[in-house]
Amino acid sequence: MTTTTTEAANSVVGSVKSIYRYPVKSMLGEELTEVYVTESGVIGDHLFAIVDIETGKLGSAKNPRKWGHLLKYRAEYVEEPQLGGDIPAVRITFPDGSVALSTDADIDAMLSASMDIEVKLARMDTVENVKSEMIWLEMLGENGFSKDAETNEHGERQIDWDLYAPPGRSYDLGGLHVLTTSSLAHAASLNGDATFDARRYRPNFVLDTDEIGFVETGWSDKSLDLGALASNVVMQTVRCIMTTLGREELPVDRGTLRTLVKQNTLTVEPFGDWACLGVYTNVTTPGYVKVGSAASVGDPHPTED
Repeated sequence: MTTTTTEAANSVVGSVKSIYRYPVKSMLGEELTEVYVTESGVIGDHLFAIVDIETGKLGSAKNPRKWGHLLKYRAEYVEEPQLGGDIPAVRITFPDGSVALSTDADIDAMLSASMDIEVKLARMDTVENVKSEMIWLEMLGENGFSKDAETNEHGERQIDWDLYAPPGRSYDLGGLHVLTTSSLAHAASLNGDATFDARRYRPNFVLDTDEIGFVETGWSDKSLDLGALASNVVMQTVRCIMTTLGREELPVDRGTLRTLVKQNTLTVEPFGDWACLGVYTNVTTPGYVKVGSAASVGDPHPTED
């Protein structure tokens, strides 16, 4: 069924400041100047994941004791993926500076030796019914997910998280993740001792915006267009322990999450109350986005059910 929503003229809210892609789940990614966005998200984004051979679960830094080290690896394509073309090799830079390709015959053995656990690098279109793990912090409060958490061998409350991702992607939730400079600046103004940096939150797009506050909270059920790309906002982005972990020169900082818990906890259906920052969107019209592309918000685009 096609909706009959009448679209009004969109209001320009800013422009694209930064573009990021993460070829492998929970590894550092690459910064781009332009990219094509498909119905499933940024081309090449989250196409791969580390799989624990023993459990079959995806490696995710949301369980930091086990997988936080993934943020010490960097994944980048050797060349830009093309729509309809073969996926190029991913170049993985290890914490010791060594480099390997996803196409190397011994890549799984190299990763297993480096991580001290038997793993394989898997394309998401080759695995089915996978889960990832998340550690639940007391500061996040209680909801239906935390009540089901079991205590692991370290005394931590651990949840097995089903992916709500487009097929063939390793996202936990939405396929396109957008964050604004306004929200980062507002969060920093609420806690001057915390290190709010876009890299903590792994967005695909950072928008340069002038409005003060957590501006994305006002974008629920609206359209968000970036350059030639059209999309609808479907969810506020929920935040967890992974955002507090150190990466690159950023330190471990639990204060960043405590601030969001206190200042921007929202009800996100069907998941309950969560600390939020940014939004997820669903693509309605694929297209190219460049640094500097205009960002606009308006009435939702029609979709087909």
